[in-house]
Amino acid sequence: MTQFIDVQTFYPEQKQKNNWLLIGKESVGKTAFTENLVGKKSGKSNFQGSSLFCKEYTWNGQTITDTPGIQTSMDSVVTSQVLSRLKTSEHIILTLKASDLQSDLSDLWHLAKGQTGIVILTYWDLVKDRAGVQEELARLREGTNLAWVTIDNRHISDAQLTEIEQALARPSRFPKSAPKLSANWSVKPKLLFFEKTGLAPLLSFLLLVLPAWLAVTNANTFADWLYPTIEQPVDLIKSKLSHLPEPFNHMLVGDYGLVSMLPFLVLYALPTVVIFSIIISLYKTTGLIDRLSYRLDPVMHKLGLSGRDLVRVIMGFGCNVPAIIQTRNCSCCTRGSCVSAISFGSACSYQLPATVAVFSAAGKPYLTLPYLIILAVTTCIYLIVTTSAAQRKAAASHNLLNRGFLQPPNWRFAFNEMTDVLKSFFMTAFPLFVGICLAAGFLAWLGFFDALIGVIAPLMSVVNLPESAAIAVILGAIRKDGLAIGLIDSSTQGLKIAEITDVQLLCAVYLAGVMLPCIVSLLTIIREMQWRFASKMVLRQVSWAVMFTMSLSWGIGWVLS
Repeated sequence: MTQFIDVQTFYPEQKQKNNWLLIGKESVGKTAFTENLVGKKSGKSNFQGSSLFCKEYTWNGQTITDTPGIQTSMDSVVTSQVLSRLKTSEHIILTLKASDLQSDLSDLWHLAKGQTGIVILTYWDLVKDRAGVQEELARLREGTNLAWVTIDNRHISDAQLTEIEQALARPSRFPKSAPKLSANWSVKPKLLFFEKTGLAPLLSFLLLVLPAWLAVTNANTFADWLYPTIEQPVDLIKSKLSHLPEPFNHMLVGDYGLVSMLPFLVLYALPTVVIFSIIISLYKTTGLIDRLSYRLDPVMHKLGLSGRDLVRVIMGFGCNVPAIIQTRNCSCCTRGSCVSAISFGSACSYQLPATVAVFSAAGKPYLTLPYLIILAVTTCIYLIVTTSAAQRKAAASHNLLNRGFLQPPNWRFAFNEMTDVLKSFFMTAFPLFVGICLAAGFLAWLGFFDALIGVIAPLMSVVNLPESAAIAVILGAIRKDGLAIGLIDSSTQGLKIAEITDVQLLCAVYLAGVMLPCIVSLLTIIREMQWRFASKMVLRQVSWAVMFTMSLSWGIGWVLS
């Protein structure tokens, strides 16, 4: 298990005046506490070399920096970066959960020892009536000479706000040793109905997958309803731009050009991301995501993941880019497996609508469910085979989850979460989308795709697919929605999707979707995990995608014959 060093010993730089660092575990209520205190939305402060933001608030001439939840026994990128912030913060606000105080003191006190600051106890309403707790709180205040402020972080009173302001005005130094507790502070959350059966992991998985399914189906319904309205204006724009000289014509209004593909992005991908991010953020703010992660954790260890890692894989169904960035919260032992799972099995808001569109255009919408089942099963097999026993053991050793308490949704927090996801989408994925469209149009004008099809088409026989399916595989590797262009709009290539067998269509869509991560995702993986990891992952993913497709196309065909 990774042990973190005392950062003050190795980082003796001058601390910034009037700077408070808010630290605590995940789901302790730091953000709600700070926004209640300050009474306004935060600004953003980027970690060194990171897109995972901490939040900075200005209050009474002081800066309060709210950090992501840390897990001191996990060697995640985010935890390491939060700890490094200790070297520049003048004061510490140590946020502890009253209902799990013994564990929090044991895990977090060493980070604050020797620093000046205060202690905030959240979830006080759950323990305040327990025998001996009030008396022990008084002893903690006297024995440590620190301000111990108790709050129910969702309902902070004016009196509590005044107490917090007074405490912040008089910070004290944390003793070297954590105080000992004698009262019973521990409170265990009640079991939900689905947790009382042996089917708890399966039901938890279904509840976790439900947001992806609702997001895709509702977004597609909305897009199908709106598309006829914008089709005519888009066609008008394309006709106006069609007179541009080459290669600009191909780059803007060609089959792979920006104007041709932009409606798909706006109508299908964006609504999926919006709906998905809203549902996931509500799962987070109610505490349900912690409960589901806890129940799925033992099962996920067999795949080299944790329960929280699965949440990030599910996030990838909205957009792979923010999901890959969120893996910075993973243990270094499981982060590579999590990124691989997102790349292989998270059918993003481009890929899944394109897949549904292909099956519908072929008059075979019933293939959607088999496709999702095959995708889930092969992703699990892929992880089992490609993760080592040491990785799976490490995943099990970092079980820091608890069931957590359920609470009413915090709509402001949910809105802020959705805003952050959309910013990531438009600032990272969208610019890359524009660049890829322009580059793809230029390459099409050069005849690059025609040449590449000539090389790859003969290889389609290896996976029992027609040669004309090669275009879908190529375009799917560039952009996941490209598989729809390759299969629906490829009549010039001789492929009639309504005339090929169900197995061939299913396998063509599967191979185009999983053989390679799209370029946007690949660039994000390279930035996050470096070239060496990305190269190995891509080679491994191609090999397994081809093997799975061969097994499906030849195996199912042999069984049916």
